[in-house]
Amino acid sequence: MKRWTDLDKAIIGTTLTYQEGERVAVFVYSGKEIVSILMERDGMEWDEAMDFIDFNIDNTYIGKDTPLLVWPIIDEEYDL
Repeated sequence: MKRWTDLDKAIIGTTLTYQEGERVAVFVYSGKEIVSILMERDGMEWDEAMDFIDFNIDNTYIGKDTPLLVWPIIDEEYDL
């Protein structure tokens, strides 16, 4: 399974998903934890971390078994 470089602390688990027509196991990362890592480790502001994630992680494909990124649900957004 592929991993994002130096972001292992943000891994929250694994899942099975379909990529390129095959069922594959992938790592699942917490977007919120990646933001925290980038802010603490790299001194980024929140908006810089979000831009970095958007450009370098969330919208990239690194082949079969590309990791997934998840974000917490805010109750008000989904009326939970």
